[in-house]
Amino acid sequence: MTSTSVPIIREAGQGETIYLSETWYQIWKVTGENTKGAADIWLEVVPPQMGPPEHLHDRYDEGFLVVKGTFLFKGAGSTVKVSEGAWIFIPGGVAHTFRNIGTENGQLLIEAFPGGGMSKFFKEISPILTSEPADQQALERINERYGVVIVGPPLAEEGLGR
Repeated sequence: MTSTSVPIIREAGQGETIYLSETWYQIWKVTGENTKGAADIWLEVVPPQMGPPEHLHDRYDEGFLVVKGTFLFKGAGSTVKVSEGAWIFIPGGVAHTFRNIGTENGQLLIEAFPGGGMSKFFKEISPILTSEPADQQALERINERYGVVIVGPPLAEEGLGR
């Protein structure tokens, strides 16, 4: 693990970019490798009407800051509409998902604690997600390796209040 004893400063747009699709991507600000295992932190640019399947990961807690846009967030069965400035904390082991319900790209600053695992997960899963068709067995193997469990489909826009 590479650690640092000086502050880490990343300007807008700086950091490694990982693509989840042609238009859905992450800009990594820090990882467990340069935070002494404390956190993985990235900016996620989410296209309109997109979001991940409902999932959980028992190894990591996550925090989400809505930087731009309006999202539906579902955690532990409760769905709320949030916009710029909202912050959501999801403890490890809690099923969750989100959906950008706006008409433009949304942005989330996502933090995973402890650091190191989520950055490796996304690096491994990116080439599979960006290939057509995605290899479902490979996705399942990577999910299993990192303790990610898919528990439901992506959140539908009409999911508010469920």
